[in-house]
Amino acid sequence: MSQSTGAAAPRRSGPWKIATASMIGTTVEWYDFGIYATAAALVFPELFFPEMNRALGTVMSFATLFVGALGRPLGAVLFGHIGDRHGRKKALIWSMTLMGAATVCIGLLPTYHQAGVLAPLLLVLIRMIQSLAVGGEWGGAVLFAVEHAPPRRKAFFGSFPQVGDGVGYFMSTGVFALIALLGHDALADWAWRLPFLLSAVLVVVGLVIRRSMDESPEFEAARRAQAAAGPGGRDKESAPVVGVLRHAWKTWLLATGAFLITVGGYYVVVTFMSTYAVTELGFTDAQAAGAGTAASVVVIVCTPLSALLADRYGLRRVTLIGVLLHLVAAFPMFWLADTRSIAGLWLAMCLPMLASTIAYASLGTLAAGWFAPRVRYTGLSMSFQTAGLLGTLAPAATTWLYSAFGDSWVPVALAFAGMAAVSAVCLMACRPAPDAGPSPDATATTATTATTAEDALSGGSADAVGVTRT
Repeated sequence: MSQSTGAAAPRRSGPWKIATASMIGTTVEWYDFGIYATAAALVFPELFFPEMNRALGTVMSFATLFVGALGRPLGAVLFGHIGDRHGRKKALIWSMTLMGAATVCIGLLPTYHQAGVLAPLLLVLIRMIQSLAVGGEWGGAVLFAVEHAPPRRKAFFGSFPQVGDGVGYFMSTGVFALIALLGHDALADWAWRLPFLLSAVLVVVGLVIRRSMDESPEFEAARRAQAAAGPGGRDKESAPVVGVLRHAWKTWLLATGAFLITVGGYYVVVTFMSTYAVTELGFTDAQAAGAGTAASVVVIVCTPLSALLADRYGLRRVTLIGVLLHLVAAFPMFWLADTRSIAGLWLAMCLPMLASTIAYASLGTLAAGWFAPRVRYTGLSMSFQTAGLLGTLAPAATTWLYSAFGDSWVPVALAFAGMAAVSAVCLMACRPAPDAGPSPDATATTATTATTAEDALSGGSADAVGVTRT
């Protein structure tokens, strides 16, 4: 595998440049998405749903996460089509442009007191446009990094977009933590707009970098093979989404389940836990945002380390460990928060985020191998964004569970653990696509771990060496 990679036509963009560009793109994406989630927890209930009591207003605010996220699967199909047919680079440039424009528009929105019911309607509409862009971003960023990466470092370079998630989350919570120091009145009056308007700067930087990237070599190879097949080829007759639904629908559903805890769990930690800390435990907005910022540092530091472990010991094995750690964290994160100490709150948010990081670091790389190159952008994006759509139900659902069971967090913890159990089952059921090429997963190339290690050490299977040795 290494030899064939070295024989390929030279490319201007090496894996480090591509991975960094992919990271910056998802940084912008998750900064934009993170500031919305934080604002939905801290100020949107009173700005856009003031006629309701705080609990119902919070549920409605969180519901906009779901209503807006209806655009995510559509964005996966739209940008997946562009990425699979016209190039990963073109899709990524357009997704970032649309995402940034929508985020800036949220920062310019009138509130309910200024425009009445028009304000929440505009919020939902722009949120849907924002989610449409998100639908095409993450999958393309992961593919770009993975398809440029050397065989022995697929998970490592494929984890850079996930590092971007952490950086974006860090920036979003950090900005809100600083602004919250002005006091809640200033935050609700005008300061909440600043994080959204700052997105314009990040988008310009991201677009300059993305325009300098080269196209994916695996996409170029797939396009050449498609052209050689002639106009009668099956792939010329159907859109990528049709190919996924017709030939890989089981994989799409299982991959959606595998992603569920990493997306839904994120929303529980970032939104429900923040709200619970402020409204029930007496923490300030700044303290809650500060704990979220600490959790983002865990993501930034631990993501590449987890990916390196996955490259060495197997993507499926390390990812499964991360998924199962959510079960371990489900109850302790609430016990820690209930200590009502700053340290306890930090640990309450960092513990589940560590579990998510271990699972999420290599899951994108692993899932990319579940789909053939000709429909990979679409299949990966559809799976992740369908999980994202379901995951956005988590804040509203957990808030309802908390209220319906007498202000008890036990049902919330059980729901969190349930999502992890579903993801674990689906993860174990997924397998590489027959025509996806050599699997980046060490555990998928050999029957047992022992055999993989022996092959690698003895110079046996070339594929095993390529995906297991560091």
